[in-house]
Amino acid sequence: MTRRTHVVESNGVSRGPLIDTMRPYPEAIRFSLNRMNGSSFWAYSLWRAPEGADLLDDIPLSDESMQCAGSAEALTIEVRTLDADGTPHQYTVGKPGEQTGDPTEVIRWDDGRHSTKVFRNEVFTADEAAEVFYAYFLTDTVSAPYVLRELDLSWPPARG
Repeated sequence: MTRRTHVVESNGVSRGPLIDTMRPYPEAIRFSLNRMNGSSFWAYSLWRAPEGADLLDDIPLSDESMQCAGSAEALTIEVRTLDADGTPHQYTVGKPGEQTGDPTEVIRWDDGRHSTKVFRNEVFTADEAAEVFYAYFLTDTVSAPYVLRELDLSWPPARG
């Protein structure tokens, strides 16, 4: 069986391999997410490293990944995928539930310098997010019962 090599990134700057030497993978993910405080640690990303990557030499980025931002008490999760033709899509991950109207829940990070609005069912605690991230680690997908809402990343944003 081939060992999966994944990369984690904190706050968009600190990047390294996800390892299981101190804690098993699910616990390592949960530990990191529970340290998020919205101030000094406010973002976490996970992606699969390319086959054969030497993570001691270079830590490559990927067009497909899962990320979250916020604090351990309230964070938002997004996943980025590519179609077979290479077209990127980015989604907010949510728990099953109705979404009507516009998103109203505000998730803040980086000492409040950044924020986004999501639906109530798209707000996760660190422990809830750890389950989503571990499933993604195993399968490279977001599995049921979670739902995806595609984000419009066109620029400039549509005015409404």
